[in-house]
Amino acid sequence: MNRLFSPSVPLVVLPLLLAFAACSSASAPQQAAPVDAGIESSPADRACPDVGASRCDGARVEICEARGEATAWTDAAACPGEQTCRDTSCQDPTARQLAQATSIAALADTLSTSSAWHEPIDVAALKGRERTALVKGDGTDLAFYAAAWRTMNAFPQGHQSLLPADTSVCGKAIPFSQGSRFGVCGRPAAGGIAVTAVRAGNKLGLAAGDVITSADGESGDAMLATAYLRPVCGDVFPALSGRRYSAAASFFGTVPAGAKLEVRAVDGTTREIIVPATADAQRTDCTDPFSRNRQIYAEAKTRPDGVAVIRLPSFYPFDKQLPANPTQADYDAFIAAYQAEVVKVFDTVKTARAIIWDARGNTGGITAVGLAIVAGFPSAKNVAISYCRTRVPSSSPIAYDAQRYASYAITPGGPFAYTGKVAVVTDGLAYSAGDYFPLAVAKGSAVPVIGSASAGAYGGGRAPITIDGPPPMNANYDPTACFDASTDLPLEGAPLPPKVAVEYDPADLAAGKDTVLERAVVELGL
Repeated sequence: MNRLFSPSVPLVVLPLLLAFAACSSASAPQQAAPVDAGIESSPADRACPDVGASRCDGARVEICEARGEATAWTDAAACPGEQTCRDTSCQDPTARQLAQATSIAALADTLSTSSAWHEPIDVAALKGRERTALVKGDGTDLAFYAAAWRTMNAFPQGHQSLLPADTSVCGKAIPFSQGSRFGVCGRPAAGGIAVTAVRAGNKLGLAAGDVITSADGESGDAMLATAYLRPVCGDVFPALSGRRYSAAASFFGTVPAGAKLEVRAVDGTTREIIVPATADAQRTDCTDPFSRNRQIYAEAKTRPDGVAVIRLPSFYPFDKQLPANPTQADYDAFIAAYQAEVVKVFDTVKTARAIIWDARGNTGGITAVGLAIVAGFPSAKNVAISYCRTRVPSSSPIAYDAQRYASYAITPGGPFAYTGKVAVVTDGLAYSAGDYFPLAVAKGSAVPVIGSASAGAYGGGRAPITIDGPPPMNANYDPTACFDASTDLPLEGAPLPPKVAVEYDPADLAAGKDTVLERAVVELGL
């Protein structure tokens, strides 16, 4: 699959996640090594009181044994079977741990029979790994949340989400995805995670353009993989592009207190910071790279060079909801009203010599509105984009119903008709309708897409799963599989690459310059 965050990744990151869940010393500031480090302990140091006595070294056990006329502790060893060392001896898993393992196995079974994810998953191995993680773990709620999140992500289908039954847990014991508790936002960049937005006086002492080059000794893709698999309240990101961007956008909300971060400043100097336990009073939304206001339908601004930029934080009205049990007429009126508001914004800049549509961090919504925008591009063409089908429950190998629905296509013209030059910028947080928008641009026009591939979440079904726990949790699986209309290949997890791949340049960020947007201006060829 050539996917960095494959179902096997939890094996690699499991020790760190469990340490995070337990707030253990593994994530505490590192201390200087003692002067006698590396010198073997003397027999006296290993002496123990009574032959047969035991003590714990983490989850491992040491036994007091006779050594000639003396006694000594054995080297620490794993407890047998599913036992772990607690207090002073190997003990069986608690009833709570066994119940948690049973709940995670049931979650894996539900996903394996119901999720639309199209590639085979070794469910037995998945259940075995997570059972071991739980029964050998510390029994905390966070260990359980982490196991549930890893299990959800082992089936990398979009629109699958995880939330505790007690929603007050979100934002406290578990962070929301794409949020920061320190007033700092980040995005993937060469060498690590670039700081794209900061509040003055933030507790981490970070500035725009700083780059996190490592966290507790991990760097590059490994740092992002670990960050992505820390449990959050939120949605699964199917594609590598989405997971990288979600990891970076969530990093300053999920990084554990006590973690050691290596930071490189724009001038090349490096420093170390230890993540404090005390957070900001309020959460910072990092869905937008610069933490701009998302409580808008759209906004348009014209630059001094005459290029207009229309920002689309989503394709859904932030302040409206459909009525209960909506009819088709209700749907049509809802879509028309929302589209009309976006048209009003477009109309304010439609005489500009060029327009850049900024869909970075677009959380999705009404796909038809995104397609209508593409239909107005001067190079738009008649073309079928995609269609969807529903998975046949418990089918193996996975099969889908014959009926097609959500068939999307581009028909040139309409209320967004425009004759100037156009470019589109997007990133790995563009989700659902935010995925279809750059897909339609690439397949239905000659307009360049700049930035990163999107999240790869093309489905859209939501079906509930109850996870007994303890503590109880709620999840959703997605039974909807969507396909490329020209190749009939699955779209999920496979967003098209942009014409020009661009990530943020730290020097630009420090200077207040938007690297991605400026590259889009270049692509306009004005």
